[in-house]
Amino acid sequence: MLTIEDAMQNYLRDLSVGQSAQTVQTYSQGLARLKEFMLSARHSPTDAASSLSVDHALDCAKWLSEDRGGAGARIAKSTLRTYLTCISQFYSYLLREKIVDLSASDMERMRDAYAKYRRGFSRPLPKLPPEEAVTALLDAAHRVKPEPKKPRLELARLRNIAILEALRAAGMRVGELVGLKRDDLDYRQHSARVTGKGDKQRIVYFDDAAWSAIQAYLKARNDGARGRALYQLPLFARHDRRASDKTLPLTTDSVRLVFNQLARDAQIEIAMTPHSLRHAFATKVLEATGDLAVVQDMLGHSSPATTRIYAKVSNKKIRQAHRAAFHYRGNEEADQ
Repeated sequence: MLTIEDAMQNYLRDLSVGQSAQTVQTYSQGLARLKEFMLSARHSPTDAASSLSVDHALDCAKWLSEDRGGAGARIAKSTLRTYLTCISQFYSYLLREKIVDLSASDMERMRDAYAKYRRGFSRPLPKLPPEEAVTALLDAAHRVKPEPKKPRLELARLRNIAILEALRAAGMRVGELVGLKRDDLDYRQHSARVTGKGDKQRIVYFDDAAWSAIQAYLKARNDGARGRALYQLPLFARHDRRASDKTLPLTTDSVRLVFNQLARDAQIEIAMTPHSLRHAFATKVLEATGDLAVVQDMLGHSSPATTRIYAKVSNKKIRQAHRAAFHYRGNEEADQ
């Protein structure tokens, strides 16, 4: 007899093919909460998997969304969405593998109910930094005094400029940036091959300012004199004393520390993170192209629903359409 617990393990094993370990871990946490609910409802995970019904999924969603107080207090909204996605995908697996016999109407009932639980928990709009804040941040990096007699400081200065320019121009996640190796650069296309979530690869492009900053940094590093194959080296390296003469990759925390220091130097009063540059990139590309599919591919989003939020943020075309429909000019300078 295939038990519910067996079915969960089989599902996670299938999920691990083509998905990152982090994704599998996230889904295992969602299924763990389903198992926790079942135990609280006196429905054992060792029961037959075929005994699972849509009502179990619906009752679990209700249980997850309740405020039970104490250690079992209501979970975060984003976590609830994640758990509901895990459970929904698990049920789709059970149906696909013919482990459960559920009608189309039952599955539709489950989807509708889960949508209602998600309602009110919609993803907040990204907080976009004004263009002036992005410019001020870059200016702060460029204003750092050159230190030609202190190689480590000079390399860190050039690296920090290259990092900000690369994040601005390519819309990368910080984790993708620190994972880049020199061999990932395409000198003909002024681009790079990045590995994103789920080990999915895509090509990102740099404008002239970003490419020049990267090349200036790499030239100053003079890696070729160290006898190590260039393709093995990280694109962005550490230059602190503890790294010694080794060319070691940066961590995401290191990039955030650099970013925060430059934001303070620029006296930026709004909250900004490296991810803010990704949001700004997405909105800029969307306003220039009006093509969500292009933005989705450039950001490396697996779902168009994730990219769709930038259509809500990008108000330029909405303002223009409203003026065209109601025949007024409004503040056209705001659209420049």
